[in-house]
Amino acid sequence: MLPMKTADLLLVHGTSFVDRVIEVVSRSKYSHVAGIVKENELIESLGFRKTGYQGIDTYRGHSDLFTCDILTDDQRKQIVQFAVKQVGTRYDYFLIAWEAEHFLLGVDVPFHEHGRFDCSTLWADAYRSVDVDLCPGIPFPTPGDLAKSKLLRKVGSFSPDKPNLHT
Repeated sequence: MLPMKTADLLLVHGTSFVDRVIEVVSRSKYSHVAGIVKENELIESLGFRKTGYQGIDTYRGHSDLFTCDILTDDQRKQIVQFAVKQVGTRYDYFLIAWEAEHFLLGVDVPFHEHGRFDCSTLWADAYRSVDVDLCPGIPFPTPGDLAKSKLLRKVGSFSPDKPNLHT
């Protein structure tokens, strides 16, 4: 069992064709990010859905848990509150197109945020809301960028066992 805290991040190894494309294009073994908001429950931004809750069982066996050791309990609560406020927002397909241009063509055209998120910007912005920048200099990090953050520590791989959430 992995010890989990609220605001910890689950980085997911994809299982679909689209996930594999994301991993290849972004040069990462991760294609998705979700955040722990309470025991057995995540919040995620996922294509073709509004930002919302997901059971943690969805990612058992193909995800890794990361924590940020410098966070206080109050910061963890505020990060989760930020994420909860985003529930119901739409996925940002414009951002995905921008990221594709960035990775495939090496072009960074101006991007205007629309108040929407993809999976990794949702959680990067949630951390930024408490002045913790997981990826300095990267305004729109990918799951792979988050995995490389010097502020995150990999706790372990998420196995089919029951989680142990510590708040």
